[in-house]
Amino acid sequence: MRVETLLNKFSIKGINYNPNSGGKGLLSAEEQLALVGLCWQKSPVGWLVLFVEGLRDTKALKQLHLETRKEALRLMKSWRGVYPDKAITALCATAIAEATQQSGQVCPECNGSAIVVDKHRNRCKCQCCKAGRIVWTQETRFAYFSQVLSVTYSRFKRYNVVLSKLMCWLIDNRTVAVMAMEKQVEKECTCCLNI
Repeated sequence: MRVETLLNKFSIKGINYNPNSGGKGLLSAEEQLALVGLCWQKSPVGWLVLFVEGLRDTKALKQLHLETRKEALRLMKSWRGVYPDKAITALCATAIAEATQQSGQVCPECNGSAIVVDKHRNRCKCQCCKAGRIVWTQETRFAYFSQVLSVTYSRFKRYNVVLSKLMCWLIDNRTVAVMAMEKQVEKECTCCLNI
């Protein structure tokens, strides 16, 4: 089940591996889906972030992009000056990428292995990343933003104010979704054990 994969990502066990209970699941797949349904209302955007992060769900990514776009437009309502439509797209893409890959992007030089082979076929530690990931910094955000909208770094610093607010908004929504899910699972497990 894809939902079970998502729940396991956050250490919420849908299956009891305790040998005394015979391996019976604490929550069935239907119950897990019901938990998602109960918790969805608390933070739909947070759930979209979780689906993109944990399941690489393309439909959720499209919906998340639309919701992030609405928030970006709301944040830029008082923006002084002009900006192209591509700026909103770049802000959304960068914020979503950072919110769903908080440990950083996979290093393109070592493909996430943290080891590269030099010209003499010696295995060396990758100089570009930490443990196979390129952590998010001001420079990596600028590089990601520039893939959609090529601007100067000084212009990007102006957009970065909105980008920071978008990031906080996405991560806050994600946190609310995870907390709601954990509370609901704990409540359901407590009810099941009391029966």
